[in-house]
Amino acid sequence: MEEIHERVIVHIDIDCFYAQVEEIRDPNLKKKPLGIQQKNIVVTCNYLAREFGVDKLMPVVEALKRCPGLVLVRGEDLTPYRQASARIFEVLQRFTPCVEKLGMDENFMDVTRQVEYRLAHMTMADDPEIVGCTCPEGEMLSSCLCGCDRRLAEGTALAREIREALHAELGLTSCAGIAHNKLLAKLVGSVNKPNNQTVLIPNCAATFLADLEKVRKVTGVGQKTESLLAEIGIKTIRELQDIDMEQLKRKFGHETATKLKDLSLGRDNLPVRASGKPKTIGLEDSCRAISVKQDVEEKFSVLLVRLVNQVVDDGRIPVAIKMTLRKFDSTKKTSHRETKQANILPSFFKLRPDGKLNLVEGGHEKLLKIVMRLFERLIDLRQPFNITLLGLAFSKFQERKFGTCSIANFLIKKSDLEVQSVTSLTSDGVNVSPPVRDAAFPRYVNASPVAMDHDHHDNFSDASVASDVSSEPELEPSPKKTRIGLLIPKRPCRPRQETMDTSSPSKLRVADLRLNSLDSPPPPTSLTTALESSPTTPEITPEPTLPNCVDPQVFKALPPDVQGELIASWTSPPTAAASSSAPPKATCSANTLHRYFITTNK
Repeated sequence: MEEIHERVIVHIDIDCFYAQVEEIRDPNLKKKPLGIQQKNIVVTCNYLAREFGVDKLMPVVEALKRCPGLVLVRGEDLTPYRQASARIFEVLQRFTPCVEKLGMDENFMDVTRQVEYRLAHMTMADDPEIVGCTCPEGEMLSSCLCGCDRRLAEGTALAREIREALHAELGLTSCAGIAHNKLLAKLVGSVNKPNNQTVLIPNCAATFLADLEKVRKVTGVGQKTESLLAEIGIKTIRELQDIDMEQLKRKFGHETATKLKDLSLGRDNLPVRASGKPKTIGLEDSCRAISVKQDVEEKFSVLLVRLVNQVVDDGRIPVAIKMTLRKFDSTKKTSHRETKQANILPSFFKLRPDGKLNLVEGGHEKLLKIVMRLFERLIDLRQPFNITLLGLAFSKFQERKFGTCSIANFLIKKSDLEVQSVTSLTSDGVNVSPPVRDAAFPRYVNASPVAMDHDHHDNFSDASVASDVSSEPELEPSPKKTRIGLLIPKRPCRPRQETMDTSSPSKLRVADLRLNSLDSPPPPTSLTTALESSPTTPEITPEPTLPNCVDPQVFKALPPDVQGELIASWTSPPTAAASSSAPPKATCSANTLHRYFITTNK
């Protein structure tokens, strides 16, 4: 059965990305051999420097020997590269919404629909012509029953338009690979560099891969898989194509063996997954061995400032921070990475009116304290240690939306975008004891510990081991293990049996809301007589008299049925146990919203 090549995938790769960004920032560098230096390594260089033998990840000393006139630019600060990457992504999304980021300088694009639309407006006599190179060189797209020859040819025209837009708007040159799947598009794009594009003949996929020789060239085959394949005598892609499937299954199992065989033959059905905002924003800094806690804290403080600067324009509030260390074992002469993370309170951050994010006053110190507590969980300060890499990252971002259908729209002052936690709000009928502190380690003993991640990395594999670490006062409980007792202090009220569910994202999370009524005075003594209506069939009066603790504008913005519910609750008679001399107060009902409008007793 003939294979169907129904998709058109374009892989865009920016030429020597870091170097181009620096050349745009300083045009005088364009005619000079340029290298981007991070620590003592040249992480990338322009093509003029490569003519002298300078290559990626080459030590600075060796690079200067090969090219004495090499201009080096420090590239530890990734901010300009991240900004350029974001602009590239915006340009690509104008051509198709289906864009998947691979890194700052690489993107997959599924342009199948755009190509089919163009072909639908062509006549059969208007055969699209191939733009750029073909692989194998000199071959023409063969006629295929699935029509892939026309689709891929038109895909090359679209790829050229994309590359021209990147150059015209951003001044960046790029390479493109065009094929019927992601695997082949990425591999064929590197055949003709720089500033060029190549389309792969679908029927030549297996031959193209075999010519790459080493199995490590195949995307998805890493160092560990390469070693396991070598154990059964497979070192080249051609050998992987020819090996008996049963032998491969005995070594890797059915699923992995099938995947490896498909990759060696150029079969890849993975879709292009449209990328949204990053799930994690972080940075790492390698260094000479650090063995003093104060030096570690200074490094983390600098990293934290840079990390906050990276999320300023994002607009989302991080609710978790992750710390990464690379420890050197002087006994075994090896290094390994370990990671821990903790949830943090959204109140550490505030949103400005322009949608950008800032730390609140004292936020830096609080975050640094959390980071150092995590550091002390990983490192035994009573023993010698050597740290050669430190990293920080924000994750678990949450959006701040104030839509007309959100309950937060009725309870949050829109003019105040600062996010604060509500710790004085109470829940009816929930019997909560105050948190008990442990004398040895400050923590909430009666609450679920904050979920922490502990990752151990060796040379070939990454393993994640969950570990429970004592929560700090600044840490917010994990959303998966939220205990209402950590959010709502005890308040005497009418008991109820059910417990409020704060773990579901569809429910109201009181810790994320700042209520208008927290600082309002208690209801007036004339509350019962002011709002008279039937408890069973509430009616909204044209101009109801509201308690002093209720914001009239907020009340009017509520739906009519919610207004009726609130009025019915406020007009309920006091309980018989109440003192006759005590002023009547609004009844505390567990199933109504009115308790969010009542000032909490302090």
